[in-house]
Amino acid sequence: MNKQKGVWKSFFRFYTRFHIPWHYFILTVALGVLASEIAVRLASYTIAVNKGELYNRVILGFCLLTVAHMIITSAVNILTTYGTATVSLRARNMVWRKILSLPQREVDKTAPSSLISCVTLDVDQASNSIYSLFTTVSSTYAVIRAIIIMARYSSTLTIWLVATIPVIVLLFFLVGRLQFYIMRRTYAAINTMTRFFSEHLSAMKHIKVQSLEDKEMEEGYKAIDARYKADLWAAILGQLQVMLHSLHVNIQTIVIAIGGSSLIRQGRMETTGITNFSAYTSTADQYIAEDLTHYQSFKGTQGALKFVNDLLQLPSEPRLEGQQPVPGDLVLENVRFSYDGEYEVLKGISLTVPQGSVTAIIGGNGCGKSTLIKLLQGFYTPSAGTILAGGQDITAVQPDAWRRSFGYVLQNSPLFSGTIRENILYGCRGKVNEEAVYEAARQADIHDFILSLPDGYDTEVGEMGGKLSGGQRQRVAMARALILHPAYLILDEAAASLDHKTGSRVFDSLMSAKTPEQTILLISHNMEEVDRADRIVSMRDGEVVGCGSAAEMRRSDPIYREYSANQRGGELA
Repeated sequence: MNKQKGVWKSFFRFYTRFHIPWHYFILTVALGVLASEIAVRLASYTIAVNKGELYNRVILGFCLLTVAHMIITSAVNILTTYGTATVSLRARNMVWRKILSLPQREVDKTAPSSLISCVTLDVDQASNSIYSLFTTVSSTYAVIRAIIIMARYSSTLTIWLVATIPVIVLLFFLVGRLQFYIMRRTYAAINTMTRFFSEHLSAMKHIKVQSLEDKEMEEGYKAIDARYKADLWAAILGQLQVMLHSLHVNIQTIVIAIGGSSLIRQGRMETTGITNFSAYTSTADQYIAEDLTHYQSFKGTQGALKFVNDLLQLPSEPRLEGQQPVPGDLVLENVRFSYDGEYEVLKGISLTVPQGSVTAIIGGNGCGKSTLIKLLQGFYTPSAGTILAGGQDITAVQPDAWRRSFGYVLQNSPLFSGTIRENILYGCRGKVNEEAVYEAARQADIHDFILSLPDGYDTEVGEMGGKLSGGQRQRVAMARALILHPAYLILDEAAASLDHKTGSRVFDSLMSAKTPEQTILLISHNMEEVDRADRIVSMRDGEVVGCGSAAEMRRSDPIYREYSANQRGGELA
């Protein structure tokens, strides 16, 4: 019971997180009630027409009510469409805003590709419940009105029919519970498919290089099969609903036929009573079915929004809270960190990165270099210890402002669909003059290449920068970081995809463009670049092994000596 209450609580809370255009739905209810009243009144004219009472009054009333019902129903559909589309729009915006506010830890744990269906598909169901809630009012009104008129024809027969409603309600309630689980399974399958194909399609080149099409086909079939099974259960449930509705109609038909015939024999109902009574019964039955379907829609939407509600309950980053950052020395004091709470990736690191210095970090894969960078940028919080910047604990600094202090160039930095200019300006706030764009491109050694393109800086880069080579993408990404003039510039194997000559030229440009206040953190296996750093830090198994200038590290640090010897093809003296 508590679990069910929790489901309903999170379900209703979802609709308090964004503004719902209530006025459209309230107007929809008013028009829906009017349409229901017309439908009930139209039944009396239908009875008269079926009896052959083709008087002018009957024909005119029948035609006017039919046209009025059609116009009002169309208006209801238009308002409903606009209202539900607006709900989907606002719900989708709200979910996207939530995803962007998640701490990096939660994004990494959830996997970005699995969040895609949250925004694109899951929230589409959000409008169904709002529509069902308001439509229930008009359909319930129609049921009550039809039952009142039915009672005028025969209170006895009406009581018998009303007595069958709890049975069908119970059956639909059970189906609704099934609807929740099936919709949850369906959207979980959609999530799995989206995650699988978004990840594997982006790696198509690697799949073909390894000739793994057959393996991928088999894995893809598993993802597709999960969706197939979910759809199959949904189809079975749909047929079960049809069967239950048919059962309800058949029970009513039998009750009306047997009960009505008995009442006619007793003289308690006129001979045409069954026909007249059935006309209103069909109206009541139509709207009862609507009400029951609305409940199932509620349960189905609960299932569809289960993952979205779980997402919305995750903590958000306090992006606008905290002090303004003051650039200065980066100081790590006995910093420890674990991703899972058990295995420590960083084991008590104490380190100072002086402001204005070029500090290189070297070490093997898994030694903690990338984790250290994530902690410095505030994506993760140390399990123990403190990180200071300009004397401030970075956990007390406003995250947004702190991260804007950084320029970050990865080994494979992503670009976004759009032009080269748009990618370089990505992250800039306010108006930036064209010369600043050119200067950043020159520093990244990409300006001349861009000018050689037919559209120059307006050249489209394609999805993920796919129209550019790896080296070209990397240099555009460098220009994107440099144009920000960050207080801290992180180069994480930034030149690894460039040829030696270009990489050296770019590195020379970066060093010459560096201001005295700018701090550069360099992660590299290129010892020529490392040797030009003011300070070198070596790491192994989450610990700092050595720290000093190139000359000092050459004399005392085994990791530095190993890296230098391997790159130079011999032992160091």
